[in-house]
Amino acid sequence: MTEWDEYKTIFHSLQEDILVTKTDGTIVKVSEGTGAVYDINADELMGRSVYDLEKEGLFTPLATPKVVESQERATFVQTLKGGKKLLVTALPVFNNDGELVRVVSYSHDVTELMEIKAGMEEMTVEMERVRDELTRLKQQNEGEFIAKSEQMRKVLATASQVAGVDVNVLLLGESGVGKTELAKMMHEKSERSSGPFIEVNCGAIPDSLFEAELFGYEGGSFTGATKGGRKGFAELASGGTLFLDEVGELSLANQVKVLKLIQKKEFYKVGGRKEIHSDFRLISATNKHLKESVEQKLFREDLYFRLNVVPLTIPPLRERKEDITPLLQSFLEHFTTRYKRKKVLDRDVLHELNKLEWKGNVRELMNLVERLVVTSQDTIILPSDLPESYQQIISSYSEMNNFEEPLAMTMEKVEKERLEQAKQKFHTTTKIAEALGISQPTVVRKLKKYRIK
Repeated sequence: MTEWDEYKTIFHSLQEDILVTKTDGTIVKVSEGTGAVYDINADELMGRSVYDLEKEGLFTPLATPKVVESQERATFVQTLKGGKKLLVTALPVFNNDGELVRVVSYSHDVTELMEIKAGMEEMTVEMERVRDELTRLKQQNEGEFIAKSEQMRKVLATASQVAGVDVNVLLLGESGVGKTELAKMMHEKSERSSGPFIEVNCGAIPDSLFEAELFGYEGGSFTGATKGGRKGFAELASGGTLFLDEVGELSLANQVKVLKLIQKKEFYKVGGRKEIHSDFRLISATNKHLKESVEQKLFREDLYFRLNVVPLTIPPLRERKEDITPLLQSFLEHFTTRYKRKKVLDRDVLHELNKLEWKGNVRELMNLVERLVVTSQDTIILPSDLPESYQQIISSYSEMNNFEEPLAMTMEKVEKERLEQAKQKFHTTTKIAEALGISQPTVVRKLKKYRIK
């Protein structure tokens, strides 16, 4: 076999589309695979000009002019008649004098990949649309507060005003008033809304594990540590918001660590030697009176001032009665949609629930509505559907506010109820007398009067 025959055999054994042209675009060599790619006999391409073939619609754009102009390798997507896509790579070939004499190109069919890419792009656009819609709904359902009362309106106005500024905010208020929801709302309205919102419940993390949870740790730094180590909350919050809930529960030792983190935004992982910087916005919350804790030496004064740059106190629900009915309706709509049940609150239920103190605040109200939606039998939720504990409280309120009966009768009802409770708990008249602060003969006489056995 001659040297040329050997070269030709190797050349045509390649399944790829290989095409060689002169600098003027004349085709001088093609592999047999080229014909299959372009759906034409490979021999018919010999001597043809790629410029003419482009005019005939066989393929576009061309490799030859790209390489002639740049004198360098070029890679691009070429479209064939019928819409097929090729990923073409074209290489310059120079003679001994450094002159460009040939352009060699080869290609791969990427039609399916291009279709996948287009599909992925469409999917990305759709996912962006869905994400925007979810964000909008989230802002409607979670980020926006029910605020009919003047007290809550003022809190929200201040929160909105400082949301866009990286100032430390301390949220104060009883458990269940909505401190976490307000922190999330401020995050969503800030320039960091695209970053993470990292919530740390300081009261739920054991004191001995707090440093590792907040700063993370290197692998093998302590017994039970994950082999590859782990990022802490402070590092995860970079670019977003770090929310320290129940910050008043921190021990004095951990208060020092939090103070240093706030001051420098830098820390070391447990077992680590490399200082890590984290760019986060800090929001803290507590149901404790931190100023009193400072006076009692239970909370560091310097940390208190760091956290308390902008304090926001969320009033308890009993101090913003105007919000109870709108909250009830909002939660009812949410849970009837969630559980696919049609429910309506009876007017008497709304009236009675507005009387309560709601010691658990908004969280208690929300839990009650959810319970009523899933446990009530009929479409209309009646007072009789309320849990027994709530009915008893409402009943006692009604009796205490009943001005149509004489005071003596009201007092007797209260006295009878107290005696019944004491009898159930203490059993003997001697112990009942001690508990109520009256004599044993008086207990015997009153039990007989009210026929309590």
